[in-house]
Amino acid sequence: MAIVDPTTKQSPAYIRSTSWADGLRGIAALFVVASHTCLSFATYLIPPSFAETGKSILFQRPFFRLVIQGQAWVAVFLVLLGFVNALKPLQLARRGATSDALATLSTGAFRRKGRLVFPAALITFLAWLACQFGVFQLGRRVDAYWLRATSPKPSPSLITAVADLFRQIAGTWMYGENAYDQPQWALLHLFRGSLYVFMTLLALVNTTPLFRLCAQVVLYSYSWATLDGTIGTNIFAGMILAELSFYNLTALRPRALFKVLPYGLVTLGLYICSYPDQYADQTAWSSQLATLAQTIFPENANVSRYYASLGAQMVCFGVMLSPLMRRILSHPILLWLGSISFPLYLVHGPLMRSVLVYLVYLPMTIGFKPALGADGMPDPESYIPTPNPFRLGVILIIFFVFLLYVVQQWTVHVEPKMGALTAEFEKFSRSWGKTAMWTSKEKDGILPISSVKEVSA
Repeated sequence: MAIVDPTTKQSPAYIRSTSWADGLRGIAALFVVASHTCLSFATYLIPPSFAETGKSILFQRPFFRLVIQGQAWVAVFLVLLGFVNALKPLQLARRGATSDALATLSTGAFRRKGRLVFPAALITFLAWLACQFGVFQLGRRVDAYWLRATSPKPSPSLITAVADLFRQIAGTWMYGENAYDQPQWALLHLFRGSLYVFMTLLALVNTTPLFRLCAQVVLYSYSWATLDGTIGTNIFAGMILAELSFYNLTALRPRALFKVLPYGLVTLGLYICSYPDQYADQTAWSSQLATLAQTIFPENANVSRYYASLGAQMVCFGVMLSPLMRRILSHPILLWLGSISFPLYLVHGPLMRSVLVYLVYLPMTIGFKPALGADGMPDPESYIPTPNPFRLGVILIIFFVFLLYVVQQWTVHVEPKMGALTAEFEKFSRSWGKTAMWTSKEKDGILPISSVKEVSA
């Protein structure tokens, strides 16, 4: 992944027509970090209002509450995954270069899996190591919900610790669960989503663009109806966007409508992305969306995830239709954020449970005495208190600067090594067993050497 210097002015030749996807991905990664911060220090933002009074503060209301809507930004990741992964194969297929499109699909599918699996395994190993040395122990005692809930405890023995490490690495890709780095739950969705792109384009690469588009719409509808609202609808929506990106949609009539439509789609998308995961009945706007969900979503659908996905799709489609929004999202700073988006997603969790916890709570442990329970013993539910908002705000600013620095260093020094490891694994996969005697059986083979045409003749 290329590194973009935010101080360098980008030439029009450098800014690709799809650069906006990188910028939007960077914003999504930043909001995921913001949502985990809010889940730690501002859990009162989860419901859309205070149940006691029925009143809402600013960041509980639509649009502003997107700082805590992490699942909406994960949905953006998935839409952009379908969009970006499908672009080059579709471009080659439209030119008639079917063999090149198939080669691109095969190579891209292999490399993208390595770029997901190897860095995630490395972060899990580092977090596991920190856990076994007790780095996360303080996080288990603090009055910050997300930090406390995602801070694992050390394993009781070395053998158990090693088993736990392999169990959690495998769990990331089997169940979407990782005790050492909880945000990795989304990687299984990204992994499956990339397989959706590969299998769909493998089947449709020889078809006409119109047939492909109709097939993708059918697959989207099937995913919608079968409760695959997190992976299927987002991936196929991204692929539909990729197919439509080859058409000049802004030239359609009435042109006035297509000048206004992108902004309406983005606004509506962000509005429904604001739908709360819990307590939707507390406010009028969320209650209206909950009532609408009974009509537009299939039975037993996860309403909050469906709204997050639908809103993310609207946002991406609206941006694609707007030259102005595409230029804004192609700003050098946003492109830089996009270039570090995946490392930012991976690294922020362990750093929040270690560096941030110590910055915020270590001074608060001085003189801290847990409350006593009815039996006279320290109450295990007595947590180290959070400092006042001003002090917390200053620490958060310092931490976020540190986090971006670490992520940039990871991108410069670690990402290339992950890329080289993926390349070596790819090279190994193409050479392993190539000279083995059993790989080629010229005589008495199971399958006939002659073709069906020769046999029929």
